[in-house]
Amino acid sequence: MKSKRAVTLVEITCAALLLMFAIIPIVSMTQKDSAKVVETEKIQMAERILESIKSELMTMKFSNFYTRAEAESLDPNSAGPFELSDGFYPTALTEVYAVQSKYKDFKVVGSWSYPLDSNGKPDKTMVQAEVTCSFSIPVNGKEPITRKKSFLIVKP
Repeated sequence: MKSKRAVTLVEITCAALLLMFAIIPIVSMTQKDSAKVVETEKIQMAERILESIKSELMTMKFSNFYTRAEAESLDPNSAGPFELSDGFYPTALTEVYAVQSKYKDFKVVGSWSYPLDSNGKPDKTMVQAEVTCSFSIPVNGKEPITRKKSFLIVKP
């Protein structure tokens, strides 16, 4: 004797609920992983840009700092800080623009100054530079991530 058994609506509903409870954690993990991938990519880009700016500043003519300081300050004995404008790192700026076209929240800011000697006067044989690269992360409510690089450039 054959029994005819049909699938009831209750069984279908229970199966659908079990499937949803299994899928929701997987989708949630995927979203968190993709946010981490974007964050990691932004950190790598920031580090690469900071290193590129440092390389450009280190290879630039030292006299350019004198010219920029005179253009920005009325006082010839000013130690700064002075703005690290785009003209200091034209090659890295191209890379910054490329990143900013992909991630609109990317920002690069820098400054430089002459360190003070023991008499409190600017030592114009050295330049202290500081460059900051910041961006937000895709998780709401978290502070922006900031990468900073400080270095000293000595007149050859």
